[in-house]
Amino acid sequence: MSDAVLGNTFDLPASAFAALPRDTGSRYLVPRPRGLPPASPDHAQPLRFDVEAQSAPVTFPYGHARVARSQFWPALRHLAMYSLQVGEDGMREPHWHPDTAEMGYVHRGHARMTVLDPDGSTDTYLLSPGDVYFIPPAYPHQIEALGQDIHFLVFFDRPMPADIGYRLCGAALPPATLAATFGVPVEHMPVLPATAGDPLIVARGNPLDPCT
Repeated sequence: MSDAVLGNTFDLPASAFAALPRDTGSRYLVPRPRGLPPASPDHAQPLRFDVEAQSAPVTFPYGHARVARSQFWPALRHLAMYSLQVGEDGMREPHWHPDTAEMGYVHRGHARMTVLDPDGSTDTYLLSPGDVYFIPPAYPHQIEALGQDIHFLVFFDRPMPADIGYRLCGAALPPATLAATFGVPVEHMPVLPATAGDPLIVARGNPLDPCT
């Protein structure tokens, strides 16, 4: 490219590039100038990602989620991972992933997971460190800690797992529509809080349901 084209590209005068040679030969290896600082870890180790060093995109006093996804780690093209930590005063809200399967590994803590099956029944599992679970696509599910905070590594078979939470869905539908869905008078519907975005993790203000 000419000096003028490069100058336009980088908002510089053409003269800024005049000293750069135009070498049409192949240069696969070039000398590294002395005193050059080491390459950043992101470039030096493209297949390694320190997810716990990431600033958590989702963070609350009762839990946070750090994510390994393609926009942060270009090596990932067909899968993603969340590092999910939820305190005993928090809960991973009921949600589902329309076309994404989920597999999780329990690193720390004891938890309870409830999964809604297509026939309307629910399965509830107690999870301990070392356990692995699997959620088929579009199965609603929910996670909460039992007595202490939990840390899960959650893997998805899509680079950007779609996440549809109950809280956002409830806020998006008029009370009359929800009442008709449940088959009750509209005055019997609770007033749901306005929600602009899916929180992913919510506070647990109610007592923990008895374990059965």
